[in-house]
Amino acid sequence: MKTVTYERSGQTNTGAQALRVEGLKHLRVLEQGEPVVERDLTPEEIRRLAPLLEPLQWEPEPATLAPQAGGPDILAVTLAFEDEETPRLRLATERLPARGGGYDRLLAELDALLSAELHARAPRHAHAVLPHQLRHDE
Repeated sequence: MKTVTYERSGQTNTGAQALRVEGLKHLRVLEQGEPVVERDLTPEEIRRLAPLLEPLQWEPEPATLAPQAGGPDILAVTLAFEDEETPRLRLATERLPARGGGYDRLLAELDALLSAELHARAPRHAHAVLPHQLRHDE
């Protein structure tokens, strides 16, 4: 199995996030090109990803795609195999997971996996502000 990279980034967001699945065995998560998580895939992740990724190795390499233009609220999503000259898929989307090119299930799986890994690394907590916290000390 070839190495596949799923990347998402916004035009106003310099923090591009990527997920790399290496040989359907190893997972690497990158932020701005720097690895932040490296681990082996779990058997469950392999079971979910294998039927989506393995058939793609036999598909012909796509023709060169021009990037889709979008506004500042548009996200760019790219799906690429390591040894191919051009990305397998390049989409502009307003929300995640991206949809298109016949890769909806794969994009949803990779996006969910990337989001879960980033959340596990740096969870975001919602904080409630109670009325007594708004008062100044007397």
